[in-house]
Amino acid sequence: MNPFRLGAAPAAAVALLSMNSAALAHGFAGERFFPATILTDDPFVADEISLPQVSLQPPAPDASQLTNIEIDLSKRITPSTGIVIGDEWQRLRAPGVPSVGGFGALRTMGQYQLFIDGPHQALGLLGPNVTWGHTGRTAVGAPNFTTLSPTFDFGKGFGDIPRSLTYLRPFAITGNLGFDFPTQATTAGVPNPNNFSYAFAFE
Repeated sequence: MNPFRLGAAPAAAVALLSMNSAALAHGFAGERFFPATILTDDPFVADEISLPQVSLQPPAPDASQLTNIEIDLSKRITPSTGIVIGDEWQRLRAPGVPSVGGFGALRTMGQYQLFIDGPHQALGLLGPNVTWGHTGRTAVGAPNFTTLSPTFDFGKGFGDIPRSLTYLRPFAITGNLGFDFPTQATTAGVPNPNNFSYAFAFE
């Protein structure tokens, strides 16, 4: 084996472990750590890549079935700002017709860490999301118009509540709030409405 590789591996490990812990401590607000969940986006800026997330939706009333394989890449630009790029591959199966597969619309997001309040175990993240039109296959539902979605992601731990409520102190909540504004009013005569979206997870 190459002796350079033998020496490089321990050196790389030492360099990684000796990095400033603050740079590795994303997801913390004081003593509270907010892990990623299936339902909610992270309320903090981070360097990470999500492994392909596979979801299989139950058959619809017409027996059609949709399979999604999704991946996201997050990159910090500064300690309080970052970007996210994501896409998904979809396959739609319906009885009596050939299955259809293809990529969905490209999604991008800017991130700004609005606050991190350690004593109150709280953090908040602002982000303008964009779902880009004409970047996916319309046969699997990718839109031919762009949608702008300002969002607010937050996390709040209960470790600061009175000690008389000890049984609640281990818990926390994360959530996402957002509005969707299509840049095109209608598609083939069908209105594209503005939407309010939300998600919550108790931890």
